Amino acid sequence: MAAELTKYAIWLLSPLGLWVVLSALAGLSLLGRGKLRIYALVFAQLQLFTFSLPWVADSLLGDLEDEALVLEANRPLPPKVDAIVVLGGGLEGRYDGVRALPDLNDAGDRVWQGARLYKQGVASRIVLSGGQFEADPRKEAEAPGMKMFMLDMGVPEEALVIESNSRTTFENALRTRELLGKDSRNIALVTSAFHMGRSVLWFEKAGFTVYPVRTDIRVLNESRAFWEWLPKPQALDESTIAIKEYLGRLQLKVSGAYETRGSR
Repeated sequence: MAAELTKYAIWLLSPLGLWVVLSALAGLSLLGRGKLRIYALVFAQLQLFTFSLPWVADSLLGDLEDEALVLEANRPLPPKVDAIVVLGGGLEGRYDGVRALPDLNDAGDRVWQGARLYKQGVASRIVLSGGQFEADPRKEAEAPGMKMFMLDMGVPEEALVIESNSRTTFENALRTRELLGKDSRNIALVTSAFHMGRSVLWFEKAGFTVYPVRTDIRVLNESRAFWEWLPKPQALDESTIAIKEYLGRLQLKVSGAYETRGSR
């Protein structure tokens, strides 16, 4: 229940969530009919417009990706670790009667990178960690979909450790700890660059020594034509992703996880 409540809270604080809530409150006159109602309506529109601008999204997401670059540079991956851990978020599972195969998304290179590391001999085990919130029994969890992808890429089944119950990064870390046991401490952690900082903190809190392997790098700071800087749904999505990460950092700080972060 706590995980679900956290997801709802993050949505309410997202640009679209704020727009819906403030517009509804103002539209239903729950804020009165004076200046407060007008301020709420104006703020709802302005914040949605602002977070839809590509330069705003690049700034928010770019800071997270820059941090991942520094983390990766300061913790170079050794020739061997105890396990490779690939976090979910790179695909959607199969859906009976509709989708016979998993569907890769923008973060699908998480799985690809995990398979590459295995073939390079970095570890003999790969943990595929990813569950789901949906209660629909026809939809498969993410980890089995990642397994199918790995098998198609030539990774042997005996090398794969499936963790299909976690729904948050916190649960990813705890359940991976349970599966690997206390003797497996050094891991190559594979996830999106924007997600790396928070993931490293949670896995350190679970007792791992983490070597980050960033993927799904979205902010390139490339030259763009004028119309590419106009408001876009993709920019709104990336701003929302970044805000979710910053809110996750706040949750970590409240939990005391920052106090456990090593200086490695």
